[in-house]
Amino acid sequence: MLLFHCRAGYEADCAAELTALAAAERAGGRAEYRPGQAHVLWVTAQARDEPRARRADWVPDHAGLVFARQMLSHCRTLELPARAQWIETIVAAAKRLGRRFALAWLEAPDADGARQLLAGIRPLAEPLQAALREARVLGEDRLGMRLHVCFLDRDRLVLGASDPRNSAPWPMGIPRLRFPAGAPSRSGLKLTEALATFIDERELLGRLRAGRVAIDLGAAPGGWSQVLAARGIRVVAVDNGPIAQAVLDTQLVEHRREDAFRFRPDRPVDWMVCDVVAAPARIAALVAQWIARGWCRETIFNLKLPNKDRWQEVVRCQRVIETALAGVEGRHALRIKHLYHDRDEVTGHLRRL
Repeated sequence: MLLFHCRAGYEADCAAELTALAAAERAGGRAEYRPGQAHVLWVTAQARDEPRARRADWVPDHAGLVFARQMLSHCRTLELPARAQWIETIVAAAKRLGRRFALAWLEAPDADGARQLLAGIRPLAEPLQAALREARVLGEDRLGMRLHVCFLDRDRLVLGASDPRNSAPWPMGIPRLRFPAGAPSRSGLKLTEALATFIDERELLGRLRAGRVAIDLGAAPGGWSQVLAARGIRVVAVDNGPIAQAVLDTQLVEHRREDAFRFRPDRPVDWMVCDVVAAPARIAALVAQWIARGWCRETIFNLKLPNKDRWQEVVRCQRVIETALAGVEGRHALRIKHLYHDRDEVTGHLRRL
């Protein structure tokens, strides 16, 4: 069994994505979820339930998933006794998983009730870690598998594992980011999370260093421009709306009152970022145009999603981009993710290789 953390209200979209991917990879199993519970369980197939051609040990590539924030494999559901016996019960069940872990994370899905529960069981974390170390469930290999103790409610939890090479680096896939002082909006957190999600920090130091040039389409009030300027990037902020004075005071941001869809750069730039409110397929076509015509090397963008059939809309946007770039010389890489700081939108990263 696999467990996927997602945003509450997006369980059906996460399940639809997993079902489509599993079918494409001939993997057996089914998605189980309840609306509003912020997670999806993938129940792997038993040999007697599925044809031999289907894989019962399927684990997808987490980096390629859109709606899953975090992925747990080798999952076991555990019914809990009285609270006084929780640690003993969890340790015994963890030992039965038959492996040692680098560390253990105590967590819960990002839903209202589960968040309140998690706050109440935080004091369990330290004694649980100590008991797991004493039982030799936890070892010294800091690059090894992580143990997840995920409380679904007060009577039931899921024990699972995650591989650092195929999962998010944060518990529940939620980064803890600091809101910049004086930021004109919270939207900058989306760009900060996107950079941390899509690009290794060592690579980012080279690809987004001081002296680079970026275009920010739909920049007002300047949250994304501020994030870029804080890295020493020179930014052209394109929007008919106003840019916060604190952003302009960085001396790295130039404001141009132009339409984002009609704007053309004076010369090719390193980056284009886009947080324009428009039909998602129109944004997909716009970012593909910037890459296809060589106006930028890479781009991060938001796609505002409809109220239903959101997975299907993401697939549609992927096709728009892939079709537009099909005849372009060279290779490109595209990833789309529903980030923690996204709401009814997803964030994409497109780059020429």
